[in-house]
Amino acid sequence: MNKEIIPTKYLSRLNASQYLGVSIKTIDRLIRDHRIKAFKLGKRVLIHLDSLTEENINSVKPRF
Repeated sequence: MNKEIIPTKYLSRLNASQYLGVSIKTIDRLIRDHRIKAFKLGKRVLIHLDSLTEENINSVKPRF
């Protein structure tokens, strides 16, 4: 039986922080500022891998 490796579409906060090389608090701030997409599944917070782009992370927040 040949198992294919399916790319993960979602990361935990810990995995996302390791992926970006930042702290978990920074990930929480990015989620709160709506710079990266995330959702809760029970008690877990899952982050969309597609939203972890340099453009999203380094974008300037609009001032209202």
